[in-house]
Amino acid sequence: MRIHLLLFFILFSLTSQSQTIQTIDSLNNEICQSLAENKILNDEIRLHSINKSHVMPFLAKFKDTIAQRKAFEKMIYRLQKNCNEFNALFPKDSIQNDWGMQNEKPIGHVSKEQCNTFDESKKFHYWEERGKKVEVTINGNLWIEKFGDNTFSKLLYRKRGNCEFELEFIESNNLSRKNLSVKGDKYRYKIYDEEENIYSIYSKNKETYYTFKLIKE
Repeated sequence: MRIHLLLFFILFSLTSQSQTIQTIDSLNNEICQSLAENKILNDEIRLHSINKSHVMPFLAKFKDTIAQRKAFEKMIYRLQKNCNEFNALFPKDSIQNDWGMQNEKPIGHVSKEQCNTFDESKKFHYWEERGKKVEVTINGNLWIEKFGDNTFSKLLYRKRGNCEFELEFIESNNLSRKNLSVKGDKYRYKIYDEEENIYSIYSKNKETYYTFKLIKE
């Protein structure tokens, strides 16, 4: 049902160069606020409402369909990054079930020693939804991700205290990652568990915690 709703959203919306990130993020703030205000409505009605009030007027500014599609892609990926209400409409559907969303802070079950030795291993991987494997290499202060379609992402890796580390986006030629982030975007992660070479990690967006598993190779 969730997948059908997402298809409805995309197909309904897609009936100049793309706007700046600031313009898109400002639009997405309005969309996210609208979604938060109409929680009591049916999800399909909620999507129809934001299409009519926000998305269609935004896309109508574009005369070039290619630029329109690029702007729409950027808008969707930035929504996924910044809007918990939007993500709640389309929960992760991972075969490995390695991803989660929760309102309560994950309980830590990891020692300082386990965290300190985390990046002694240089090769990891994680699973995206629908079972897509992403290979991770830590090379000095670089965090490099390789995707199944041979695209990549490159980020700065910084180890922080209290079992935390930070990634700063540099570049990517992967469709989702290059639309999700702009150079300089920073992401803070915390390791909260480790068992049999599998690290449980979370990041926080406002009051929502996103969890996933990083597997040592």
